[in-house]
Amino acid sequence: MVNYQTVAVARQPIVDDKLRVFAYELLYRRDSEAKEADVIDDVGATAHVITSSLLDIGLNNIVGKHEAFINFPRSYLVNPSGVPLPRDKAVIEVLENAGFDPILLAALRRWKDAGYKIALDDFQFEAKLTPFVELADYVKLDLLALGKDEFHAQVDALKSFDVKIIAEKVETWDDFQFAKLLEVDLYQGYFFERPQVLTNKSTSVNQMTLLQLMAALIKNTDGNIDDIENIVSQDVGLVHKLLKYLNSPMTGLVASVDSVRLAITLIGVDHLKSLTNLLLMSAMTEDRPAVLSQVLVRSKHAELFAASKDYNNLDKFFLAGMMSMIDVCVGQQLEDVLAELPLPEDFKKSIVERTGRVGHTLELVELFEKNRLIKDDQDRKVIQETYVEALKWVDEFMARL
Repeated sequence: MVNYQTVAVARQPIVDDKLRVFAYELLYRRDSEAKEADVIDDVGATAHVITSSLLDIGLNNIVGKHEAFINFPRSYLVNPSGVPLPRDKAVIEVLENAGFDPILLAALRRWKDAGYKIALDDFQFEAKLTPFVELADYVKLDLLALGKDEFHAQVDALKSFDVKIIAEKVETWDDFQFAKLLEVDLYQGYFFERPQVLTNKSTSVNQMTLLQLMAALIKNTDGNIDDIENIVSQDVGLVHKLLKYLNSPMTGLVASVDSVRLAITLIGVDHLKSLTNLLLMSAMTEDRPAVLSQVLVRSKHAELFAASKDYNNLDKFFLAGMMSMIDVCVGQQLEDVLAELPLPEDFKKSIVERTGRVGHTLELVELFEKNRLIKDDQDRKVIQETYVEALKWVDEFMARL
């Protein structure tokens, strides 16, 4: 039996001075009744918008021939390979709290080199931000937040750059005429249209299936997709989403797909990993940033401790930290969750019974979390130092989501 749910995405037009639609901004909505975004977790919200647009409603059904402006948290901006979007449609919208530093600048250059357009949202120009403006295709200025005097000053400061200026939060006829007199390029706001919520029936995908699939994809090193095919084939909802994705204009597929194996081959393992990650983020981290933070701290702490010990396969320690808290994420007993994942038996045993190097590392990390005694002085010293590093890494990561 296939289970369905209703997914929702809002769109708001961006228009030119003749009120013709130029593009749409896609916005998160929890459901069809939601009037506002009500975003608690930017990662989950962006994942929801992308998966709903690509796999459920269809990007062409939402924006037609126009461009789609999509808000991106910093974590997605610095990992360009993790988001499968059409280059001719998607405009990567950089939020004002993204952290305008050299790391972000380098990441945005990668997006540009990959063929995407960049928009700077709720922007306030300063001389030190010149490299970002030079890289951008659009700059959005919030008329309501800036006020008319500062908005005017910002427009003047940006006129020398080769960017299109978008006046957003245009609420009245007077706002529109004011921005029009300043010869900005495009406009967005309630004066033209409030966000319109679009919905569609979506096939549900079992979270356990997604966890199994991600584990199999991480473990896949020899190119054999038998295990991946078996997992995907067990979930009708997931098969439906992947086939719908393949059928979208963005893939350019002209051949018919008559098997799950062919679908996986056409999508590719790396691309499938990106889609699976988005589905997991949408399902598991939305509205639960505190849980996400705890999982990341434990995972990074285990990885850093292993690195200090010169252990091999550090990604295994990160994954072990994550899997050791997967029961919290899915609301099931740890042993039951792990039993359904295609992970090596000795790896599962190390997580549950704390055996081997992986198990010992998890044991030390958990003892430290619970403020319990770590007998070995050297281990205690290293676990304290690596915890501070892990906390710093996660704090920076979460602050810039």
